[in-house]
Amino acid sequence: MHPKAIFLLLVLVHCESHSIRSNLVDEGFLTDPRYLNYDEVTNLLKKLEAEHPEIAKLRSVGRSVRNRELWALEINRNVENRTLMTPMFKFVANMHGDESVGRQLMIYLAQYLIYNYGKDERVTRLVNTTDIFLMPSMNPDGYENSQEGLCESKPGYVGRENENSKDLNRDFPDQFDPVRTGTILSGRQPETVALMTWIISRPFVLSGNLHGGAVVASYPYDDSNTKRQCCRESRSPDNDLFKKLALTYSQSHPLMREGKACKNDDFDQGVTNGAFWYEVRGGMQDFNYVHSNCFEVTFELSCCKFPPASTLPKEWTNNKESMLRFMEASHWGVKGLVTNANDEAVLDADVVVVGIAHNVTTSNKGEYWRLLLPGEYEIYATAYGYRPSDLVKVVVEAGRTAVRNFTLQRTPPEKDDYKVVLNRTEPPFDQYGFVSSDSHLFEHHHYDKMVQFLKDFNASYPNITYLHSIGKSVQGRDLYVMVLGSTPHKHVPGVPEFKYIANMHGNEVVGRELLLYLVKYLCERYQTDERVTRILDTTRVHLMPSMNPDGYEIAREGDDSSAVGRGNAKNIDLNRNFPDQYVVNQFNRLIEPETKAVMDWILSEPFVLSANLHNGALVANYPYDDNPVGQSGENLSPDDAIFKFLAHTYSDAHKSMHEGQPCPLFPQERFKGGITNGAKWYSVSGGMQDWNYLVAGCMELTLEIGCYKYPYAKSLPQYWLNNRDALLAYAEQVHRGVHGFVRSTIGRPIVGAKVIVEGVSHYVKSHKDGDYYRILLPGKYNLTIEALGYESYTNEIEVPAEGTLDYNVSLMKDDQLHWASAYDFGIDENQYHPKYHTNQELYGVMAQLENRYPDTAAFQSGDDYVSMTLRSLKITDQVSFFVHFSRSS
Repeated sequence: MHPKAIFLLLVLVHCESHSIRSNLVDEGFLTDPRYLNYDEVTNLLKKLEAEHPEIAKLRSVGRSVRNRELWALEINRNVENRTLMTPMFKFVANMHGDESVGRQLMIYLAQYLIYNYGKDERVTRLVNTTDIFLMPSMNPDGYENSQEGLCESKPGYVGRENENSKDLNRDFPDQFDPVRTGTILSGRQPETVALMTWIISRPFVLSGNLHGGAVVASYPYDDSNTKRQCCRESRSPDNDLFKKLALTYSQSHPLMREGKACKNDDFDQGVTNGAFWYEVRGGMQDFNYVHSNCFEVTFELSCCKFPPASTLPKEWTNNKESMLRFMEASHWGVKGLVTNANDEAVLDADVVVVGIAHNVTTSNKGEYWRLLLPGEYEIYATAYGYRPSDLVKVVVEAGRTAVRNFTLQRTPPEKDDYKVVLNRTEPPFDQYGFVSSDSHLFEHHHYDKMVQFLKDFNASYPNITYLHSIGKSVQGRDLYVMVLGSTPHKHVPGVPEFKYIANMHGNEVVGRELLLYLVKYLCERYQTDERVTRILDTTRVHLMPSMNPDGYEIAREGDDSSAVGRGNAKNIDLNRNFPDQYVVNQFNRLIEPETKAVMDWILSEPFVLSANLHNGALVANYPYDDNPVGQSGENLSPDDAIFKFLAHTYSDAHKSMHEGQPCPLFPQERFKGGITNGAKWYSVSGGMQDWNYLVAGCMELTLEIGCYKYPYAKSLPQYWLNNRDALLAYAEQVHRGVHGFVRSTIGRPIVGAKVIVEGVSHYVKSHKDGDYYRILLPGKYNLTIEALGYESYTNEIEVPAEGTLDYNVSLMKDDQLHWASAYDFGIDENQYHPKYHTNQELYGVMAQLENRYPDTAAFQSGDDYVSMTLRSLKITDQVSFFVHFSRSS
């Protein structure tokens, strides 16, 4: 046979065998068809995560009324850190607890994708290119109250509804409802709140909501402003696209595509507009589309709500292809990045498709995804504070994702420069910046009320908040910290950590209240306020309202200046209780429980910037706070210029601090510009501020935010207005300077590397992931990175006037092998076999070099100028000439 024919035959055999292998998918999970209860689902999902950590991550979106986790299993090849431009997809099932087929299909789908990853080409491509979230049950309480074999709900809708007897698919905000008082989360069920915050805070592109009781794909809108029961379409601006998405599912389902699977069903091609079928007010499907970037379709999968488990393999067969095709639809349309002239991501930019009155917005990485049908479109991007981009034409082809990036210019737009079609109604804010401020907001929150306040916001915003206790006070009260951010539960390498601590002195109470208001302000304005969204998307913010809850409980409202409640339950001043750079004295010889808890907490997180909120003056105080024994007056830190800048940042943003006017109780105290060096004002040994800087590498100020220690509650609204912008402005400074990663030459993070600025006798260190953060003012610096066991690295950097410099460094191991590789052409014998050679050994080495390199090396005896007993090695590219010349001489 001709060689070419043999080759072609081998290719065909390989392709055929590959095709066979890709079709031999693992569906062993169908061998024992049964429904899994909550504990069994939890254990299975945890097992999948543990056995496949590279592609599976189990996440809790929130909790049910009965405190059951709302599990979502994330499946993606880069599950720990989603790759840029990867669309996010979700399936949510079992919203009605007794509609159970979708619940079990999610478990099967998770196993199918995980077990066949790397084996089946289609599955591998889907997992590699899509960030998939599968939620088997949004209503685990209802499911546990349901009964297998019942095709209709129990009397009173037991099982269909949640534990509070609420239909979760009637509990979402509705675009046709009148505006309610309070926030859009007020009064809703915990399961609804969890899903709402999850949907709003993540850049989902496409979603499916799995139900039972019919066999049909229902698309938005589910509601209308006609108040009719049925039979009139309520079309969204993307009606044609939604219908195509619904058909994508129905046409691959052998029963759904006929439209007549159940008694009295008559759906054209197995799809329907939701409102045309029957109106649903407060449905999740419409909420996704109206309030986020996510397009959602509702799939009714079975005529019987809770059919016998024996039917599950058939349900899997009917739905598998439909589910895969629907997930693949995440890649329809156009995607891209929206950046500014500095190549920085523009958050919450609107991407507008001309002629479709529905925009999508960019993620915190500047990404957008716009689902579109094949065709030609005109699109542009616009954002507050930027000029709109030029209008561009985009051609969308079937089966391919168009890519179109936009660069926006910061030049403020003129009034008539642009038109933006907006379809979202932003919530109104009151004079304090809140969606609503109830009558009990501006009051002093004692411990129980403070804890309840924090728990309420943590429950309402579980995707952007994390409430935890870092320890206990002398009297056993928890020291609570509320963490806010897009990733509140753990440190993300490259995202700086910021903190505010208040109520260190128990009778200095304003900071305690301000941090509670700040929790409310950040939660309510996230995803609606550009500044707040940017802060939480790029910073992990820690707020401790009370470091001294015991002292607070004995303090009294109206106290201007006493010491009642200042100390902890042992009457120890906590701001004299930290280890001090100069002295050990009666105040810090024994560390109090509150101090120890805070120290351990600070050292557990890579904090970059911090402030400690006090009362009794109106000034921003910066290090150092004390002096060496026997000295007095101003004591400046190595970073004095930066500290002064940070102090001015807060003071200048405060309504009156920058004026430097004295407080009535201390008429002689005037602070120029509203700032002061601590030691110059008065010496404090054992202060928390200096300990942060010297030990933890965190730059901290002490902010005295009011002249009176425990003012009456009626003054709290004004305190909030005076400090609100300053609190935000100061937190934003965490991004000033330079940051990056220190890694080895093979990419491993280096922990504890020193980041040294020439001329500044203070350094910070890299953290466990290799990330470092160094606050610096704009300008040029010689930056040195050094780590034990590695060669140091020095280079000049330039910190920009705005923003931060991203600067990564790779360090080489300081050992013989790496030195030889870098500096000695890899000749490691020079490093690994060092010795002094005898003359005979030396001549032997030279002779070997002549033998190995005869064209460039010549081992010679002495000549007229060198004694015959001395020999030399001549190295030249003309060795033959010199050998000939030597011999002829």
